[in-house]
Amino acid sequence: MAKAPRPRGWSTKRYILAALLGVLVTGVVVIAVSAVLTPAEVVFTVTNATRSNKWELHLTLSANDTSHRAWVEYHSFIVYLQYTAKGTVYKVPADVAPPAPQRPGTTTNMSVSASFALDPFRTAGEGGGKPEISVLVLAVGRFIVGPAYTRPYDVRVLCAPIDYFGAKNLSFPVICDA
Repeated sequence: MAKAPRPRGWSTKRYILAALLGVLVTGVVVIAVSAVLTPAEVVFTVTNATRSNKWELHLTLSANDTSHRAWVEYHSFIVYLQYTAKGTVYKVPADVAPPAPQRPGTTTNMSVSASFALDPFRTAGEGGGKPEISVLVLAVGRFIVGPAYTRPYDVRVLCAPIDYFGAKNLSFPVICDA
């Protein structure tokens, strides 16, 4: 009795199984890459405040990279000290040097300084006094995991308002929220 000839090439069933396996492998790779490149959480706080004269304010702003695997690289870093007076929000630009790339799990401290001498700040508070000041951080940064870079992320963080000029006993750190 003659044997049936072996089928040549793949059957339709094998093509379908190979395509499904390819889709499954692609999905696993995409999920793994997106999990690795998920942006880390950076926590900003104000950890110290001093005045050099009557209208100069110096703050220490800390950025804590809570990730254990992602570096943070800032492309732009702007800080404003803002306050509200009679329904108007005033933003005073602050001098700050952008931090160097930040290692995973580390905290970077930045010196922030601003002058309120040429500003309507002196009488802007309730009853003609000085108002509370919030720290506004605007940054663009990306995260680095091994050789891979994430897309740039916009960071906008606002710290709780504090009376830096009038309060005698300030409590630090001042937490900043996104």
